[in-house]
Amino acid sequence: MPISEKSFLERLADLVPGVSGYRDREARRETDRRLREHMASRLEEAREDLNRMRLRLRGAEGLDLLDRVGQLDRTLETCVASLRYADQGYRGVFDQVKIGEKELEKLYAYDEGLLLEVRGLAEQARALAQDRPAQAPLDELDRRATQLARSIGRRREVFEAPAE
Repeated sequence: MPISEKSFLERLADLVPGVSGYRDREARRETDRRLREHMASRLEEAREDLNRMRLRLRGAEGLDLLDRVGQLDRTLETCVASLRYADQGYRGVFDQVKIGEKELEKLYAYDEGLLLEVRGLAEQARALAQDRPAQAPLDELDRRATQLARSIGRRREVFEAPAE
């Protein structure tokens, strides 16, 4: 089956081992937790890549980039914390009364976008850590990380927005 024809749940199951779906209320909570943990783990890997890069930075140019890498690391740390500790804020979100098919579809689309952005950011961090660190690629990675942090923060709005 071509990727474009796969449902979100099939794509999610391909990307995140052990994820079954959002249909059953208890499975929704567990799937949501696993998805967020998977994304947080990928971002932790990106932070490890940045730390390896940090160790390679030397000289005057390296000192200038160290601040940028530190700022990026803090942004990723915020993203990880937001993903890992969001559970308490979503406790009632998956009650059957509160979430219907349209809301689920919005959630699927939003989560798929988050997952793809996390994967892209982690891949970019890995590639950057293997190259010679430079200001422009760090700035781009920081821009992506800042946007991701905003998107993670707005995830709850997906639940609260009225279905179209």
